[in-house]
Amino acid sequence: MPQTESIDTQGKAKPVKATAIETVHQQLRSRIMNGKLKPGERLHVDNLRQEFGVSTSTMREALSRLLIDSLVISEQQRGFRVSPLSVRDFRDITDARKIIETSALRISLAHRTEDWEADLVAAYHRLARAEAKLIGEGQSDYADIWDEQNANFHDCLVKNCNNAWLIRFRRTLHQQSYRYVRIALANASGTRDVRAEHKAIFDAAIDGETEKCAALIEDHIERTMDAVIAKLPFN
Repeated sequence: MPQTESIDTQGKAKPVKATAIETVHQQLRSRIMNGKLKPGERLHVDNLRQEFGVSTSTMREALSRLLIDSLVISEQQRGFRVSPLSVRDFRDITDARKIIETSALRISLAHRTEDWEADLVAAYHRLARAEAKLIGEGQSDYADIWDEQNANFHDCLVKNCNNAWLIRFRRTLHQQSYRYVRIALANASGTRDVRAEHKAIFDAAIDGETEKCAALIEDHIERTMDAVIAKLPFN
């Protein structure tokens, strides 16, 4: 099971095993996010309960948490399904992301520190190396590494945002958006220069050009939406 940390009586961190509910929730969430569980697919509680070796109440609680995450829907007297996807939904998510992301960015840049700047430089260089492998050398096995470093770079930009609600909403929107992006990753061809977009965002952030950086982030998110919609297998 995945582990977290708790503090013992001497103030030292010690590993704590995740509960069965947490483990099931995390594994189902991963299956939904990577597309192994398809949009609209029915989730049979009894089948899943047997697969994971847990009680019905544990499985229902895990699915209830996915309801809160908006990753599954509940149909009255018909159980659970993976939340469906649509272009309209993705456009709405994108519009919300632009509002939340730029708000968190402005707060973060207003609280910039030397440590934040050092972290951002490191995050950008890791992303640039991953992009060189993925795009420059055509090594498709670097897609997951790029995905991780891309998320880390964007997380670092808003790292100094001290508004917990903005960060929480941002995380939820990113989670919802990523389901669409994963579908588009199956066909990553195109002429978009994402490296140049990231470079411009990085330069503006380091130079403290807040409004320029916010505008670049909005454009970056919009371009991502357009690229993803062009590759979605539905309208």
